[in-house]
Amino acid sequence: MSFEAAPIVWHNGRLVEREQADPSIASHSLHLGIGVFDGIMAYWNSDRYYIHRLDAHLNRLRHGATNMGLEFSWSNEDLKIGIESLLEELPPTNYYIRPIVYRKEPQLVFREEMPVAVTILAVTIPRDLDKPLTSHISSFERVSGLAIPVTWKICGVYVNSYLSRRAAELKGFDDAIMLDQEGKITEATAANLFLLQQETVVTPKLTPNIFPGITRATLLDIAQSIGIEVIERDIRPDELGQFNGAFLAATMMELKPLTTIFPFEYDSSNHPLFRRFLKEFREITHQ
Repeated sequence: MSFEAAPIVWHNGRLVEREQADPSIASHSLHLGIGVFDGIMAYWNSDRYYIHRLDAHLNRLRHGATNMGLEFSWSNEDLKIGIESLLEELPPTNYYIRPIVYRKEPQLVFREEMPVAVTILAVTIPRDLDKPLTSHISSFERVSGLAIPVTWKICGVYVNSYLSRRAAELKGFDDAIMLDQEGKITEATAANLFLLQQETVVTPKLTPNIFPGITRATLLDIAQSIGIEVIERDIRPDELGQFNGAFLAATMMELKPLTTIFPFEYDSSNHPLFRRFLKEFREITHQ
């Protein structure tokens, strides 16, 4: 199974063919990246879907849209019904749900009265939680959250992630770890970073430059419930050799062990703390 977009979407209150929801080539959302999106996992568990922390995702989408001046009239309940109706029309499998808020009209110059569109896309997604990844330290600096708020999931901000991921792949890595303006570790291109010691987990503390991921929050809840110590603090690249494991966490990626943050290597897949997190996370998402 590949990452394939479903042929129908929920668009402004009804199901339509995917291309009917496209923005105009003259839309300023397309040209300037002025839009907000979110990512939600819908897990097919034999006879029904489990959608992880849906309210948190929809609240985050609305928060970002409101702050961007992209207010929309559909309630969270409307969006939930839209997701349910979309899934009912698609073959049962695991889907990555991508709601996006944007302006589709052919207007390059911004006007406050321009209508806002909301579309919900479903993408088939394989679950390969055990696949390890490699990474390095990116030469691209993490965009400052004081310049463009990274917590709003603004479409244009992810050019920063694209450039970092593309550069990593050209060098033979799967992903990149990004540093802030002070040289401190923030996260990967689209995932939070967790570093493993023998019995302790260390993760960068939240700053305006680090995305407060919902999967990150889930893992902190898991750690608290099963008694794993998690330390949130500043981390610098020269500390990476002190750890014996690392993994990434995000909605689409879920949990992925890292074998490398170049030049450091880890046996993360077999680390007891990673295996424990993975077991607990799978139990949550296979309800």
